[in-house]
Amino acid sequence: MSLDAQLPPPSQPDYQNPPPVAPAQKTSGLAIAGFIFAFVFSPIGFVLSLIALFKTGAGKAAGRGLAIAGLIISVLGTIVIGLLLAGVFAVANSKVLDAGCTDGKDAIYKSSTTVDEASVQATIDGLNAAAAKTKHDDVKAANLALAEDYKALLKGMKTGDAPADLQNKLTKDAEAFDKLCTIDTGN
Repeated sequence: MSLDAQLPPPSQPDYQNPPPVAPAQKTSGLAIAGFIFAFVFSPIGFVLSLIALFKTGAGKAAGRGLAIAGLIISVLGTIVIGLLLAGVFAVANSKVLDAGCTDGKDAIYKSSTTVDEASVQATIDGLNAAAAKTKHDDVKAANLALAEDYKALLKGMKTGDAPADLQNKLTKDAEAFDKLCTIDTGN
């Protein structure tokens, strides 16, 4: 007897009764919610994704990948939001947006194209008005110092006799004003 004769005949597939299919695992609702909240509100997304990570382990439920993605997106979102809030807080508490800075700069720029008695007087008036509006004492002092420098310039223009150190004083006071009213970039 040949070897082929000794083997049982190959089994034919039973099309009448197919093997049972394992039921598909249901995706974790926490994983889905954590993933969605990671985009909408990162801290809640982080918590939900973290819980979902433990509940989807060891084949308990599908959605482990969503939970991991939710964790990563939540952490990145929280970092970005934190940096944005720190930036907004820094700008809001800086002197750059103070009326003394914005109006003082505006007064200087408006009269910078022409140098005549009327434009210098307009600068003096603008700097004094800016000093009256400011919320910071040092910005007020910087505006008033510049206004005094421009008064000396105006007097010199009218009399033809300007103080010898006026340009140095004006430059020094303008630099002090700029330092107060500019965002420091660390350069």
